[in-house]
Amino acid sequence: MAEMYEHKEPDDSEEETFGGQRLAERRPRLLHSLRSLPECLTWAPLLLLLLLFVSLGFFTLQLTTLVQAEVAQKQMQSNLEEILQRLTRMNATLAGLCHPCPQNWEFFGGSCYFFSWTQSDWRSAVSACLLTGAHLVIINSTEEEKFLNFWYARNNKPTWIGLSDHHSEGSWRWVDDSPVQLSFWKKGEPNNHGDEDCVELHNDGWNDGRCVTENPWICEKPSAPCPDL
Repeated sequence: MAEMYEHKEPDDSEEETFGGQRLAERRPRLLHSLRSLPECLTWAPLLLLLLLFVSLGFFTLQLTTLVQAEVAQKQMQSNLEEILQRLTRMNATLAGLCHPCPQNWEFFGGSCYFFSWTQSDWRSAVSACLLTGAHLVIINSTEEEKFLNFWYARNNKPTWIGLSDHHSEGSWRWVDDSPVQLSFWKKGEPNNHGDEDCVELHNDGWNDGRCVTENPWICEKPSAPCPDL
């Protein structure tokens, strides 16, 4: 009976198993994994730091590119503004060099006016204006009448304008044969007193006078167009 309860020591030759796999075979792999774990944990922060530096470098590159583009845009805008200022100054200079009227002629409303200091009869005044490529003045607006009155004040003498009825009594026409559309007769005029067929400019309106009377005159012609700037 003693032999039946005899304790039997495990045989070293018996193979221990773990989950159906030999324990002796798993031990070296576990030890290798445990030895490798600290090495992986050491490299992880370095990889994260490297990734951070790469991201920071990419962000810095993008920011630098945007800043350079903004600087270039501002520089371009500044250059354009400078060019515009130069063109404006050039235009002003060219405009100053442009003379729409000949010397001793006055510019107003797209026309040039010559105010004579000498005197002649009405027909001679018509001829004098034609010789300069102009005509005895034709008044078409209130503004033009006011402009001529201003110059009349300098001379303070009755001045011939291009209006008469010598072709047909009472039918007042301009030297270009156009009828009167707007008139500035003095009170009581025209009265045809003593064969008065030609019109004089006074400071207070028009008067019909004798065409043989010698008066200063006013010539008018279109102004020369300045080049477009």
